[in-house]
Amino acid sequence: MSRVHNALRRLEHTGAFSLSSAGVDPEHWLLAFMEDLLTQFRASDDISFEATQRLLQRHEQAFLKDLDTARRMYRTYPHLFPGEGSQQMAWSKAAQA
Repeated sequence: MSRVHNALRRLEHTGAFSLSSAGVDPEHWLLAFMEDLLTQFRASDDISFEATQRLLQRHEQAFLKDLDTARRMYRTYPHLFPGEGSQQMAWSKAAQA
């Protein structure tokens, strides 16, 4: 058994899975990733590098999709981001100088 497998087994038995107590924001992607990884481990009682990599890729794709949506919203509805517009103009003026 690998160290990761042993660590997941300990988490499973102790229920000590709390990244928020380690200072990770509840909205942080790492918390959702670790919860999904633990769920996969509970379902199969095994974890592999390939399965972990696929899970991480799914989280990355979801992040990139959300980022693209946020960028389109920012371009389409700049009035929803009042403080950002003036900051962006200052940056573009500095870039032109």
